[in-house]
Parts: sequence; structure tokens; C-alpha cells
Amino acid sequence: MSQKLLSWHNKIFDNISKQYAENKMPHAILLSQKMNECAFVLAKSIAQLLECSNPRINNENTLEACDECSSCKKVKEYTYLDVHYYFPIIKRKNKNCSDDYFQEWTDFLKLNKEIIEINSWIRFIDAANSQAIISAEDCDRIVNIAQESSYEGKYKIFIIWEMERLFHAAAPKLLKIIEEPPANTLFIGITDNLDLVLDTIKSRMQIIHLPAPSPEESVATLTELFNMDNADAQKLVFNYGNNLPRIVDNIHKDNMPILINEFFIKWMRLAFQMKAYDLLELATEFNSFGRDIQKMILIQCSQYLDAIWLINHNIPTSLMLNELDEKFVQDFKKFIDDDTIPEISIIIDEAIKNIERNGDSKLIFFDISLKIGQIFKKKYFLIRV
Repeated sequence: MSQKLLSWHNKIFDNISKQYAENKMPHAILLSQKMNECAFVLAKSIAQLLECSNPRINNENTLEACDECSSCKKVKEYTYLDVHYYFPIIKRKNKNCSDDYFQEWTDFLKLNKEIIEINSWIRFIDAANSQAIISAEDCDRIVNIAQESSYEGKYKIFIIWEMERLFHAAAPKLLKIIEEPPANTLFIGITDNLDLVLDTIKSRMQIIHLPAPSPEESVATLTELFNMDNADAQKLVFNYGNNLPRIVDNIHKDNMPILINEFFIKWMRLAFQMKAYDLLELATEFNSFGRDIQKMILIQCSQYLDAIWLINHNIPTSLMLNELDEKFVQDFKKFIDDDTIPEISIIIDEAIKNIERNGDSKLIFFDISLKIGQIFKKKYFLIRV
């Protein structure tokens, strides 16, 4: 039996496997995803291949882990001593670094079959209203461990999840070790927002952009990993905009307070109608969520905009439409187009930054709602003329 991969990772994994077989493995790679590409699963698959004691050639003539040796089993159970995990945390009494959260981390990974996203993790550790970071202590530990000898004799691998959340004042400590690591050391970074990763870090890593799964691939993954009925899986993929980590999070309990498509459509219709009182009520609802949830909502609304642009241009999209979506896209086709989408996207991006700066979320949301309404109003009069 050989290791299993998510189907949309195959091409990238095969390329990395080839580099490994030819002794051309980069010392630092950065897996860039938008939201639903499941980069952590790929990172761990790469780690398993490099630590495997008996790698095999598969049917595509590329190298992969055997999935049976002691090393493979340890990597899969998060007990291989030379594979280290670093991730955003909230500092608490006696909890200052990733190792202090390791039990919660492995429980979280097992619960979600490694299909994870930051908001689920933050809620899992009961920190919904806090800004999680990769701490200065973690940066120090990475540097120190990288300079030590390996425990089990193969690669030392550092998987750093959500690299954009590196504590900026401590991040420079990593620059030298990432640029000139000891032999047989690999850094695998993962980011949801490449633009927020420090340029000095990005320039020292090989950036790999991950493809998103198709709706069909997401359905297949849910049915296989969670023994889910195909019809139920299709409904979830449709309801959550083909966002696998969000779907998996909601398999266990309803953590996401809203359905993004319904929220987005309601928001856009109210903005178009300039219903200030209703928009203020929606802003109050928005303000009731934790800051990371607020950012997630706005990010996914922005992605919904991108999907509408693709639909308008008859380009395939991972968004699965229901009757509500189709009616909205048709009704707003004249107003959400090549002219207005860039303007609205800029406004949403700026709102996300203001929320990160701890601005008043209610006022921020209400303000951008009125601005979007003005964009629609301007477009409406242009069409009439």
C-alpha cells in the first residue's frame, strides 16, 4: 500500500518527488493557497516521503512513501521526532509556543482529517476574539533545533502553518537559517495570504501555488474521508462554496454563523437599495462575530465576487450555484461587472486591513456597505443614460 494523496495535489507532489529522487530538493518551499486547497495535507505528504525508509515507484513512475514502514507510521501519527510543527497560538499562562499546544494541535488535526483553516483552530483553542501569531519563542526554537543533529537520521523538517502570522519582530531570526540551513533540512511554509508574508522570507523560499479542488473532487474527498453520502456531500459543497476546511469544520458542529452566499446576496441587495437601517442591523450582526470570523466572511465574499466575474465571462469556477445564486447573478449582471468588481474588491480588502488594526467592526462594515451602495448607484445612472 502506498500513501494516499488528495487528487488536486498529485501534479505538485510528483514534481517534488522527482526533485527528491534527483537530489535536487529545495531547502525551503512555501505552499500558497487561497482557502480551500488543503496545503497542510500536502506538506505532511512531502514530509512522509522524505522520512520514509522504503519509498516506492508508483504507476506514474514517481517516488512515493510506502505508508507501511515505522517512519511512515510515526509521521502519520505526529510522533516522528524530526518533523516539527509550528502554528499560530494565543499566549496564555504556561503556553508560549507551539509545543505547549501540541496535544490540542494533534487532536485538532485528527478531528478534521488535516483539512484545516485558521478560524477553526482559533475556535478549537477557545480564542475566537484573539489574534493568533507564531510566537518569538517558536522562531527561537526553530533556529536552535535546525542547528542540532537529527534524532532519527534523515531529514529535519519544519512545517510552518500560516506563515503570514509570524511575529514580525522575531521573523528576522529565521532569515539566515532559511537561506543557509544545515544539510538535510527542509522548511515547508504554508500561507493563505501570500501578500502578507514578509518579502525577506518569500525571497528565500520556492513559492508553489496550489490549485483548488473542483466541486467533484471535494465531494469525492468528503465521501471517502468522512464516509458521507454523496448527496449530503454535494449539498455541503454547494452550501459552503466548495470550501473544504469550512465544510469539515461544520461536519462536527455548526461553527460558521452564516452561509456565505446567503449573507453576500443579502448584503449586496441591501447595499443596492441603500437601506441604511437594514444595513446597520446587518453591521450589528457582523460585529457580533469574532475578528477572525469577520475577516473570513469578507475574504469569502471577495472570492464570491471573483467567481461572479468568472461566471460573467463564461469561465469555469469552483462555485456551485443554487437557484438563489443563479437569480442573483442574473439580476446583478449589469451591476457586478468588470467596472465595479475591482472597486468593491479594493473596498473589502481595505476593510479587512482595518479590522486587523482593531478598528470598530460595526462602523467599518456599515461604511463599506454605503460605499458599495454608491458604486451601484453610479452604475445604475450610467446604464440609464
